[in-house]
Amino acid sequence: MHDVGRDHWLYIDSAQADVATLPASTFKIFSSLYALESGVATDADFTIPWDSVDHGRAAINRDLSLREAYDLSAYWYHGELARRAGPATLKHWLDTVGYGNADTSGGFDRAWVAGGLRITPRQQVAFLERLQRNELPFSLRTMTIVKGIMVREDTLGHVLRAKTGWAMGDEGSMGWYVGWVESDGSTGPFFFANRIFTTDTQSTTFAEARRSIALAVLQEVGAWPR
Repeated sequence: MHDVGRDHWLYIDSAQADVATLPASTFKIFSSLYALESGVATDADFTIPWDSVDHGRAAINRDLSLREAYDLSAYWYHGELARRAGPATLKHWLDTVGYGNADTSGGFDRAWVAGGLRITPRQQVAFLERLQRNELPFSLRTMTIVKGIMVREDTLGHVLRAKTGWAMGDEGSMGWYVGWVESDGSTGPFFFANRIFTTDTQSTTFAEARRSIALAVLQEVGAWPR
């Protein structure tokens, strides 16, 4: 976590800060940005018809807008954005932004969940800081739309923008919760990247732990109300 106002860094496990893994669905922040900028998506309400394939969750087996695909973390929607944009456009924006290792091997339309794309917690924070300050190489309109889509909670003078991520492999599950908090009358913004692992692929608490651990730390440092 980076408290920008005090330029203070907090590490739970500093050895992990520069270890790169799949971004999983945290990639949907970047995906939404480049899709809007390239014209593949027009706005937050841009809708792609459901492909009639069962994607494992009833909630996403329907037509979805860009905002809904972000909220519901629908891989199929963002895979389709990548296919509509094409591999050259995706690679161009990965390189231009400097997103992680910018590697699209393993399939450009799934590199973030099962391919070669990798990003570290520190890189996640740096990317989010550039977005919050409107310093990414996208238009102000594009960044404003995505920052609006990212809002998870807006309460008591605190605004949380964030995204979950989850990838499964032979050794278990890896989960992300990344984002930032802006608060009235405090330091900050507070940028964070929480990444957790478990070998228990049947865990019933893992999904929520991605978020709850991050919020517990933010509460502990006074960045989020208890």
